[in-house]
Amino acid sequence: MSKIHNIRSVAKYESKLLKRSWFYRIFVLLAVVALCFFNFIALISEDGGLWILRAIPSNIPYVNLLFLNTGQAIIAVFLSSEFLKSDKKLDTSEVFYVHPLSNADYVMGKIWGNMQVFLQFDLIIIILVILFNLAGGVSVDGLAYIIYFFLICIPTLIFIFGLSVGLMLILKNQAITFVILLGYIALTLFYIGDKFYYVFDYMVYNLPLIKSDIVGFTNLWALLNHRFIYLFLGLGFICLTIFLFRRLPNSRQSSYRWLIVSFFFIIIGSFAAYNHIHTFMKNADMRTLYTSIN
Repeated sequence: MSKIHNIRSVAKYESKLLKRSWFYRIFVLLAVVALCFFNFIALISEDGGLWILRAIPSNIPYVNLLFLNTGQAIIAVFLSSEFLKSDKKLDTSEVFYVHPLSNADYVMGKIWGNMQVFLQFDLIIIILVILFNLAGGVSVDGLAYIIYFFLICIPTLIFIFGLSVGLMLILKNQAITFVILLGYIALTLFYIGDKFYYVFDYMVYNLPLIKSDIVGFTNLWALLNHRFIYLFLGLGFICLTIFLFRRLPNSRQSSYRWLIVSFFFIIIGSFAAYNHIHTFMKNADMRTLYTSIN
């Protein structure tokens, strides 16, 4: 119970600091205005809106959360790699360092505090989209809102927070971390996102995710397996961050325990990636076989 209390205490103050950040406030304002304008044009405007959204109700939460996920994945790079530097700049590190917090409590509290703010904002956006959904006279696919929240938002946030903070501790240079991560995001968005059976598409910008009102997802297991890749890789990077974090020396056994857990999660994520590619290649081979037989 004390560990949970420590994590919640760190997360509480971290989320307060993030909400007071003008960088985050500007992002929230721009995201709300942009999505409200998009939904008004797509669902309520007099010219009938976008037929692809009105014809398939599940596309409404899908498209909105996809756009939101892309924006907050980019913003999360700046905020997650900033929190260690901002602690020293604002002289808040001493407040936590004098408390009996382990490295794991501190890192998990910081990451959970950041994630908590983003997830709360996602839920607010979902409520706004539902209101536009109702105002547009389109039936609400409630299950799609829930599924897309867990498929799109959560794995992406866990992955990008873990990768950003872990890379920051490895490189020990914020500018280089920004350049590498923004380059990685641009590479996945504009070049390799739709290649290699979408395995690198961590923001699911290219992965087929449309849910049918009649049959649901025809490839649900493939979608879940793909999201497990980045969920477990993100958890692995977070555990690696705890191992690399040098706030307290801790015992050698305690440090290497987190390294072992990190490798365990990364291996699971890598196996999910292998399984994802193997499934697509097997299906392609089967189609080739059926074609040759017929």
